[in-house]
This record gives sequence, C-alpha cells and structure tokens, in this order.
Amino acid sequence: MKNVRAATLADLPAIQALAKETIRHNYRAFLGDDGVEWFINGGGLHKEVNEYFDDIVVLEIDNEIQGYCAAEEGFIHALMIRVERQQTGLGRYLLNHVEQMQCAEGYEHLRLETYQGNEPALKLFSKQGWFVAEDQHDASFGLKKVSLRKLLAPR
Repeated sequence: MKNVRAATLADLPAIQALAKETIRHNYRAFLGDDGVEWFINGGGLHKEVNEYFDDIVVLEIDNEIQGYCAAEEGFIHALMIRVERQQTGLGRYLLNHVEQMQCAEGYEHLRLETYQGNEPALKLFSKQGWFVAEDQHDASFGLKKVSLRKLLAPR
C-alpha cells in the first residue's frame, strides 16, 4: 500500500541512503564520477537533505521508504525514487501528490531546477506538464542548469 507522509527524524538515515544511491546511479551521466563522489563525500548530500528536512515528504510502500520529495513555497528542491523502483510510476505518483499539496497551500505555479543532462528527470517532468522556463550556466559545476515551471490548476 502506498502512503505519502511527512518525514520524521527516524527516516533521516533511510532518506540519506536513498539519496546517495540515486545520485550515484543517475547523476554520473552529467556530473561525472568525480563530481558525484565530490558531492557525496564532500558533505553536499547530507547538507542538502538536512537543509530541507522540514519540507520532506516520503513515499512508502508497505512501510518502506521508496522515495522522497523536498518542496516548499512553490519550489521543488529534490525528488528521488529508489533506483530499482524508477520507471514504475512512483515518481509520477509522488510528484502529483506534492503538486496537490503545494496547490492546497495556495501556490499557482511550481518551480524546480535540474541539469541539462538529467534526462530521466526532464522526461518525467515534461510528461507531467512542466515546461522549460530558462537555461542558465552553473559556474560551480560548469554545467547548464534548466529551470522548469508548471502552472497548477485549482482543485
């Protein structure tokens, strides 16, 4: 049974492990091996999870965390699904849930950023009605960052 709920401190190790696994698997295509290991081993991953922890919801199936999303004030900071569960509709399910939550909080549009080479994410967001609002160069990684937006329909 699927359940989306607010993260608790007891979830923190599972969220960090899921993020580490997902980044190692999916981000090498655009960050490269050195960039991925620098982000994980340099503390960037833990800093990011901790910074947005109060805004994280987790997606559970049979009481096991399969994904999480950090979103606040109309901005999605992260959406990750366990590697073996990707391409099964769980990302779409969690994204739809978060969009509904943000809409209920009064936001009329949502924003997020990713990197141009993050094709699985770009494909997911495009299929869910998101559009590219802006491309910009990220000097810290030397990559092109893509800003996406979605207009929300009142429910």
